Amino acid sequence: MKSFKRYTLNFATALLLIIFVLPGTVRAQAVQRIAAIVNDELITEYDLESRIKLVIMSTGLSNTKEVRQRISGQILRTLVDERLQMQEAKRRNISVSKRDMRRAKEMIEKQNQLPKNALNRMLQENAVPLAAMEDRLRAGIAWSKLLARRLRPRITVGEDEIDETLQRIKSRQGQTEYRLAEILLAVDRPDEEENIRRTAQRIRKQVQDGANFAAIARQFSQSATAAVGGDLGWMHEAELSNELKTIVPNLKHGTVSPPVKTVTGYRLLLLLDRRKIGETTGKPVVIDLRQIFLPFPRAATRRDIENQTDLAKTITLSATGCRDFDMLAREVKSPRSPSLGRLSLRDLSPEIQLAVRDVPAGKTTDPIKLTDGVLVLMVCSREGGKGQIKLPERDAIADKLVQRRLSLMARRYLRDIRLSAVIDIRI
Repeated sequence: MKSFKRYTLNFATALLLIIFVLPGTVRAQAVQRIAAIVNDELITEYDLESRIKLVIMSTGLSNTKEVRQRISGQILRTLVDERLQMQEAKRRNISVSKRDMRRAKEMIEKQNQLPKNALNRMLQENAVPLAAMEDRLRAGIAWSKLLARRLRPRITVGEDEIDETLQRIKSRQGQTEYRLAEILLAVDRPDEEENIRRTAQRIRKQVQDGANFAAIARQFSQSATAAVGGDLGWMHEAELSNELKTIVPNLKHGTVSPPVKTVTGYRLLLLLDRRKIGETTGKPVVIDLRQIFLPFPRAATRRDIENQTDLAKTITLSATGCRDFDMLAREVKSPRSPSLGRLSLRDLSPEIQLAVRDVPAGKTTDPIKLTDGVLVLMVCSREGGKGQIKLPERDAIADKLVQRRLSLMARRYLRDIRLSAVIDIRI
């Protein structure tokens, strides 16, 4: 298992990826109208407008009045949540140092392939306030530290859980799995549900119109996967909920599902890819085939057909290898050459493919009845086939299980904080 320290660093790093490389200016000094009050702390309309600029730049949304109005509600909710996270972190004596901020900015530059110290300049050039990005960064760092300190120690993953996961992966060879990305919009109170559903529909429309799904997920999604653009990785068909089992298989590559109601809110799913487990690493099946053909006489009677079929059955029981098979072909005077050579399975006719698909090397097929005779095939060698599933490391499985539980616990934690807070939305 990874140490607590190592996991904490990894989790904090993941949350930092929520931040995008975006523009900025100096915060205005003038008194601003109030957008919301969170436990006596103000969020001004200037704060909201600054974050809207950040989101538009990062997601590729059109910078129109209509788009700004559509996203302002969800962005304000995000600002409220960040303020609550910062307040809770302060209450728990968690702080964000200048070193934390410097390392976070360096990480953003590295992730976005920017030169060193280029972030501030890029923000200024794009006319987005620097404080908008720094506030987002500071909240992400503080919240990750808080979760690592208060929630992570409560989570344990047993060796039996890892063994069960590995066994489940092994048993899924050849079955379908999907690579999905998600945006999760949580519903904390019944009176929020309709508004959240409409927000999910608007986000779907924006993605269909060309907005960046991953960027929107980083900004709006309330799942731990927000840190990686909503990427859920590969999911087996059995892992899908009953609702998703009817939706995901019908998605086309690169398309987004309608909003799907879950116990925690609404989800949008993007299909990135699909595959058969283990087959992506496999080579085409190539087999060395031999044949014995027993023709029917002209105007064959039922008895003639039965005799040739019985002979074919005797051959399948008698043949013990390719050399023996060639001798049997001469003895029964098969009119066709015994050797068919090395053939790709996918190049054979569907009937022959079905007959030889599962026959191991050194064994014969059952008699194959054709219109003009009976055919027996011997598989002399077999190469290629399905690849072996590359099993994940045990630590990787443990980390994934931990993150799933931590994500659920974090959403509950924030929900409880929100429910106990005094929040006054002014716009």
